[in-house]
Amino acid sequence: MADVAQRAGVSVTTVSLVMNDRPGSGISTATRDRVLDAVRALEYRRNRTAANLRLSRTQILGLHVTESMLTRPSPFALSLLPALIREADKRHYQVMTFTDRDNGIDRIADLCGQRAVDGFVLTDSAVDDPRARYLAAQRFPFACMGRLAPDLPQHWVDIDNRAAIRTALDHLASRGHTTVAIAAPREDGYWWDERIEAFLEWSREHGVARPEHWVVRAPMSHLAPRVNALLADRGPTALVAAGDGAVVPCYRAAQALGLRVGRDLAIVGFDPELWMLDPPLTTLTVPFPRLAESLVDRIDRQVAGLAPSHQGTLVRSELIVRESG
Repeated sequence: MADVAQRAGVSVTTVSLVMNDRPGSGISTATRDRVLDAVRALEYRRNRTAANLRLSRTQILGLHVTESMLTRPSPFALSLLPALIREADKRHYQVMTFTDRDNGIDRIADLCGQRAVDGFVLTDSAVDDPRARYLAAQRFPFACMGRLAPDLPQHWVDIDNRAAIRTALDHLASRGHTTVAIAAPREDGYWWDERIEAFLEWSREHGVARPEHWVVRAPMSHLAPRVNALLADRGPTALVAAGDGAVVPCYRAAQALGLRVGRDLAIVGFDPELWMLDPPLTTLTVPFPRLAESLVDRIDRQVAGLAPSHQGTLVRSELIVRESG
């Protein structure tokens, strides 16, 4: 660093600020360019290990990949991972994945004890997540993809499910649809309940009558027949498929009745990965880059010792309009 400083005609402190990319350092663009030119000319590389040792940092984030995610890979998790890696890299972190046959506590405890990571990203989470409880007790930085129990630190990031469904309904209403149903798999998860509740709330607010059977909840194996029965009985002109598990059954039900999706029946989904359907799916997007940014930012703030937020972060989805509705 002294050699770089001498060549650039600046102090060692200035070189340190440039190399660490410290915001608000007040260093001019011209000075920064001189330092970086000297760095390139001298082929200087920071000794990150030494710097991290001094700061008691590793610049590594631990990502727990559960056994269930390895056995049955989740499209959601697979889409979040690239966004998480990109966001971590922007902030000079690396992402280290690890797994465990149980709930991951033993492996997390081991990594905490070694100070092998600066923080953890938890996915495939439960509201009362034992990993979050352990990390909260250890006062170790973490962020969770999905809601946490009220008595846990609110280090969570989630999709605004209610706002998303309302966006879908506003869109269908703008297309003239007054008879709209919703379909969702009968699975555990507060997000399914929130989406159904938002559908019913929007209907009440707009004075739209929704027969009870227009809210279709069924196991995946029974979802297509239930939607088929709904559509066959002079049913709605539009469907909201409230998640990736509901979209294909809705398409199949329409096909079985000879209905052309996008013309005879509008369908709005909740999964941008199903772009290959025919006709292409109008869908609510899952904003993976914004989710990843919020997750890494929450850990970064804890590592820096900044005051924690007392509430989680809700990220809004956007609607991609295609041919299905």
